[in-house]
Amino acid sequence: MATIETAATAAGESLRNRLVQTLGPDNVLADEYDRAFYSTDLSWRETEVADLVVRPGSVEELAAVVGISTAAGRPVVPRGGGMSYTGGYTPKRTGSVLIDMRRMNKVIEVNVDDMYVVVEAGCTWKDLYETLAPIGVRTPYWGPLSGAYATVGGALSQNSLFHGSGVWGTVAESVIGLKVVLADGSVVTTGSWAHKHSKPFWRHFGPDMTGLFTADTGAMGVKAAAVLRLIITPKHTGYLSFAFDQLDAMMSAQVKIARLRIASECYGFDPYYNAGFEQQGITFEEGISIVGKIARKGGLKGLRQAAKVAFGGKRILRDVPYSLHITLDAHTETVAAEHTDLAAEICAGEGGREMVNSIPTVFRNAPFGGVRTILLGSAGEIWIPVHGYFPLSSAVEAARRTEQFLAERKPLMEQYGIKTSYLTCFSGPEFVIEPSFYWHDALGDFRLSLIEPEFAEQWKDIPANEERRKVAIGLRDELRDLFDSLGALHLQIGKYYPFEEMMNNPGLGQLIKGVKGVVDPAGLMNPGALGLGT
Repeated sequence: MATIETAATAAGESLRNRLVQTLGPDNVLADEYDRAFYSTDLSWRETEVADLVVRPGSVEELAAVVGISTAAGRPVVPRGGGMSYTGGYTPKRTGSVLIDMRRMNKVIEVNVDDMYVVVEAGCTWKDLYETLAPIGVRTPYWGPLSGAYATVGGALSQNSLFHGSGVWGTVAESVIGLKVVLADGSVVTTGSWAHKHSKPFWRHFGPDMTGLFTADTGAMGVKAAAVLRLIITPKHTGYLSFAFDQLDAMMSAQVKIARLRIASECYGFDPYYNAGFEQQGITFEEGISIVGKIARKGGLKGLRQAAKVAFGGKRILRDVPYSLHITLDAHTETVAAEHTDLAAEICAGEGGREMVNSIPTVFRNAPFGGVRTILLGSAGEIWIPVHGYFPLSSAVEAARRTEQFLAERKPLMEQYGIKTSYLTCFSGPEFVIEPSFYWHDALGDFRLSLIEPEFAEQWKDIPANEERRKVAIGLRDELRDLFDSLGALHLQIGKYYPFEEMMNNPGLGQLIKGVKGVVDPAGLMNPGALGLGT
């Protein structure tokens, strides 16, 4: 036994030395704290801890570390900004090498003539947006709310949505080419980017191989760089907020607006979300800076809008059962106004009452702010969501079933101090319902690292509560299973949503496994993602 352990230790040292030779000692992390920190996501699922964390800075370095690691029989797991709550990048096997992609963060090319941008996969959406903004262009989908941390590659692996999704859909619908490192360290380029004499301007040159590597949670390869479509940034935006007394009415309004494809974002909050924003949604300093930004951007009109935001403040959501918030972009002021009027008429027709539009105005003018209000409850509670992705015709009934589920389990949740909320939005003609569970529990170093120091100091000593956590996680699993029974699909499949079990098509399952066998024959690329390579 001692001989086997000695050999394993020697092999581990050999691998580490080779990786250090490739990346330098500062980019190979072996410290116990670092390995645990990078192996943690937001899911509260049990995980292994990576043996090593590596930080490549180029496609060549990435290809080398993947090839070296898998040749040594080690699983490799890519990690972006760390926003996964479905075990997307948490190691499933011992001995894993976790790849932190954030050094690969360059915007390589902005081609306004042909309307595309080439960007490394570790670039954050905030950095990409701020690089493109002075040029007057952006990507159609332009990032999640967590875009200050979330990376382009991570979003493509998870198939993220939010900014721009109401019109343009998920991030997978904005990508036109990829450069991917396969499990053996070879590099594959997709779309017209692969043409020896052409440019990366078109996705569908032959079979859509780009799609093979989107929404895969890194199961098929490590995304090194992406080509994203560009659009001219609309210069005019309308903002709306409406209060509703009934969920059905708000959902009906959202569905009707979704079918028009006029709203870049259209998201609804339930009573708990509304109360959370009332209590502690935006800090004073954040509010002042956002008001100033609105005023600077809009001249006299901006000053008026900033005043509305300032005077509306957090009071706007007081005693509001359900609230709907909408942004509508257009290239002309007339079209923006017409689309805003259309959406307002729909909301009023469903019984909505117009409110001060502070929420969508703030979200749009500070699109990539801090993530505290996304990742935690207003009093420092743990937040963990589960979602369903539905056709528009199923949205209202799915929301009713969600409310019924939560009402039936209210006594259990009250017993354990668990609270719930849910967000509703759409991505093109698809509808998303995302309930969340909140409970007081130890935040841990990873969550604390993502929030402002004053809040981290305030909440760092919240004690662990494993019994409460077990109940909350169990409720989340129940709701996931309910959504699956209603025909829901999922983004961010990771290692949480039972992808294979939900498919009623053995042929498709065999095809996916066959492709996995070609690009990753030893099953070493993020084992467990999509239920593959476990």
